Amino acid sequence: TTKRFFSWLGGIFAPLTTYIEYRGKIKKAEHDRELAVITGQTKLVQSGVDNNHNWEMQSLKDKDKTLRLFSYSMFTAPILITIISPAHGATIFKNLEGVPPWLIQTWVAINGGVWGIASLKNVVPQFITLVKRAKNG
Repeated sequence: TTKRFFSWLGGIFAPLTTYIEYRGKIKKAEHDRELAVITGQTKLVQSGVDNNHNWEMQSLKDKDKTLRLFSYSMFTAPILITIISPAHGATIFKNLEGVPPWLIQTWVAINGGVWGIASLKNVVPQFITLVKRAKNG
């Protein structure tokens, strides 16, 4: 019976164990990525003719991840609340009517910058490099 109890107990904790292993793999991958960035930066400093550009290092870091998650949550939360509790959702959208339009437009523009323009800072230099290589190549 003790063996059966531990077998049953193991079945309950299996999803938790899987989640912990998954999180561990993600943390290791993030750590490995950080080490790769540091190694790439070291090579860049040591060799002035290296093909690693600053934008390549920055794109590996993904520093805007938390800000993007926050802004995405701000847009998604009212929708999810409305789905789960229509009364609370209606209150949220009614309260939003009291926010001045200029403030909402500014907020949307800032989020557009976070999602769009900030992403372009890595894409545009890469595109220019590829065009130069094709032209010289």
